[in-house]
Amino acid sequence: VSRVANLALVSSACGAVASAYACTKERHPYVRSVCDAAEKGVKTLTAAAASGAQPLLTRLEPQISTANEFACKGLDKLEEKLPILQQPPERVTS
Repeated sequence: VSRVANLALVSSACGAVASAYACTKERHPYVRSVCDAAEKGVKTLTAAAASGAQPLLTRLEPQISTANEFACKGLDKLEEKLPILQQPPERVTS
């Protein structure tokens, strides 16, 4: 997941979405209130899910590691066949 997130195009897209979200919250107080409540709920749920899932994740570590290796090999092949994924977004759009 971190490798995909670090691809220039993905990182740029995430940055654009985050910027649009922040601007929307800044310009619309009612939307900000709803978003703030939703963010608080997501943080609470994430913390509860993370602590509850930890024993399962520990038990599944070998399988998760194997899946990660296959995913990384697949991403290597994808990056090899589509070098545009490594290009800066400005170059891709031009």
